[in-house]
Amino acid sequence: MPSNAFTDHFLSMLFDAVQLNQNATRIPIGETGRQARVSALNRSCVVICVSAWEAYIEEVVRESLVLMRPISPPLGLWPALNATVRGQLGRFNTPNTENIRLLMSDALGLQNVHHAWSWQNCTHTQTVHRLAFAMELRHQIAHGVNPRPVVDRIYANQLLDFFQRLARCTDRAIRNHLVTTLGILNPWPP
Repeated sequence: MPSNAFTDHFLSMLFDAVQLNQNATRIPIGETGRQARVSALNRSCVVICVSAWEAYIEEVVRESLVLMRPISPPLGLWPALNATVRGQLGRFNTPNTENIRLLMSDALGLQNVHHAWSWQNCTHTQTVHRLAFAMELRHQIAHGVNPRPVVDRIYANQLLDFFQRLARCTDRAIRNHLVTTLGILNPWPP
């Protein structure tokens, strides 16, 4: 079972990108301006996917902090950790590998979460490169690079799957860390 951050926030935000992809397929072939309209929808898909990823990271850290809170007083260092991490989350705005690594390390004590970012036919090194490419593309789109980046339909469709897999791997890594390292009861059974 995935985290609430995955099911309640991430997937619902990604649904907007799914809608964009579906709308792009509905633009009739041969229609004047079709390529420009489809390209704009594909660029929007990139921005929404990265936005959903950022929101997921922020929310899964918040969710994990709540799980780390001692059940009863004394709360020990938890209030200070909570305040510090919530401050970091307020400044978190670029969900690239290094920023996520630092956030997860500071907030949860989870070192190198990106080592868990792998699946069949995709190593964690490939995943880090794919994330970097998506982040660079989002940066170009969001900051108005001219000429506008060309994002094809295949990439826009693959990006949805990529971020879903990435979030699942992140969920699994955090769950394993919470259970095996911090001794918290399994918050999100597999």
